[in-house]
Amino acid sequence: MLILSFKTVSGQIEGDRVIAVVGNEIITESDFQYQVQLYARQNQLSEINPMLVQQIFQSMLTNKIILAKAEQDSIIVTEDEVLKEMDSRVKGLIAQVGSVERLEEVYGMNLPKIKNLIKDDLSKNIKIDRMRRKKFQGGIKITEQEVKEFYETYKDSLPDQSNEYEVAHIIMERKVSEPEKTAARNLALQILDSIKQGVDFSELAKRNSGDSLSAIQGGDLGYAGKGTFVKEFEEVVFNLKEGEVSDIVETQFGYHIIKLNEKSGDRVKSQHILIKYPKFESSDFETITFLKELKRRITSGEITFDSAAKLFSEDLSTNEKGGYIGKIPAQQFDSLTIEAFSALSPGEISDPLRVGDDEKYGYEIYKLIAFYPEHKLNFKEDYETIKKYALSFKENTEMEKWVEEMRKTIYVDIRM
Repeated sequence: MLILSFKTVSGQIEGDRVIAVVGNEIITESDFQYQVQLYARQNQLSEINPMLVQQIFQSMLTNKIILAKAEQDSIIVTEDEVLKEMDSRVKGLIAQVGSVERLEEVYGMNLPKIKNLIKDDLSKNIKIDRMRRKKFQGGIKITEQEVKEFYETYKDSLPDQSNEYEVAHIIMERKVSEPEKTAARNLALQILDSIKQGVDFSELAKRNSGDSLSAIQGGDLGYAGKGTFVKEFEEVVFNLKEGEVSDIVETQFGYHIIKLNEKSGDRVKSQHILIKYPKFESSDFETITFLKELKRRITSGEITFDSAAKLFSEDLSTNEKGGYIGKIPAQQFDSLTIEAFSALSPGEISDPLRVGDDEKYGYEIYKLIAFYPEHKLNFKEDYETIKKYALSFKENTEMEKWVEEMRKTIYVDIRM
């Protein structure tokens, strides 16, 4: 079995030795080293534990086995599915790390190369995901007796339960104000006027578009079929003539200017320039002021927290439960929220706190119901936490059994 230190994988790659063959697929040393390096960069590690290195290899091997089974079962993935998923995946990665520049830094390559890398792997990954869902489509169930048996067997090795806060919340998304819409629309009109005067669409997109993923390619969205874009955008782009530029189109993302380059059946190749809504402090102030007044009304007894959550909270998963979230480990909250909780006694309500990222955010107020300090896991009091550990253990066990069963009909040769 191969044991690599981080120093080994961060150095120069010597050749491209095949370290495993699974069905018609191979795992090369450079593939493996790249995955280890990527894991280290994503998790900001200067060193990586040999056990983690082994886990990365085992994960790659498992995925290759599942892929080989998918090929045996003739699982098919279309080009449209791959392209749609690629755009979604890249946008998600950019949102996760904060910018295109940071993503390029993490991957060690420019965005077009990242997209090509992701596209090359996506068809295989989609097949792997479909095989997993096919096998475990009903989900893995676990009984209370199984949870109890797991607890009795592993209770001495289970981690302590960290500090927990039992809370309810009321959350409101920051709304786009009319002044913000006006400012964005005026800028969009200026850009549209420049296009009409003959300024190159691609250059304007590079300089002005708020869609960072397409902006560096002159607003190019590639080929896309129906169902790819949001309704307002799609209704316009599929009704343009080749070479035609649209008027301003408003969607949930802002204002778009769209150019249709090619149309072939139910597919179009287009460009766009997105003008996002600016964020004025006055709009934030309106939401904050509303929540502060709501807190005052709850504290004075004019309305209960439960009723206020049902009326005003925009979290559809909790508002009908009076905003009740449950017992949440402290590490799931940021430092500012923990600081706010530390100033509250059970039953008290926080001031409005910002939640979300720079692209999409809102404000929420919390009601602290109870605080539970760090402690050893107790079957009665911490049943849900223990159940999660037990379910994860069972899922891993079932996955291992499934992979071993597949290996009976799939060629696997580990060369290290």
